[in-house]
Amino acid sequence: MSAVVGPDLTPQRRETALRAFHALPREDRQDAIALARQGRRHPDERVAAVAWWYAAAVLQPRWYNRMPLAVPVVVVLALLAAAFLTNFWPLAFLGLVVLLVSAALVRQRLTTVPLLGLMRPPNASDVPEAPEG
Repeated sequence: MSAVVGPDLTPQRRETALRAFHALPREDRQDAIALARQGRRHPDERVAAVAWWYAAAVLQPRWYNRMPLAVPVVVVLALLAAAFLTNFWPLAFLGLVVLLVSAALVRQRLTTVPLLGLMRPPNASDVPEAPEG
């Protein structure tokens, strides 16, 4: 999976986008993600806009979003090999931590890349909507 990054957002915009997405009902969030995986946008333009902003907030142009997914695999294998060769088991534990963090990044990309891949909703404002309530 290649690196896909969204537009660079200010911390306030990222926070607003994350809050707005998590304020949506669970069914709307799941529907938006499922439809995006099929290459379709959510029929509710408000939900589609919030989902797009969420993906843009999560996939910021940071080093961990630009890193090819093969890099953590190589790091984990190197740490495990070093742990076996030196009989220093904290390296194996570090490899496990790297593996878990990498799995979280893969899950994040698999969830949000299809959302960001859809065109930006036409009536999405420059600032994501703040959650109501």
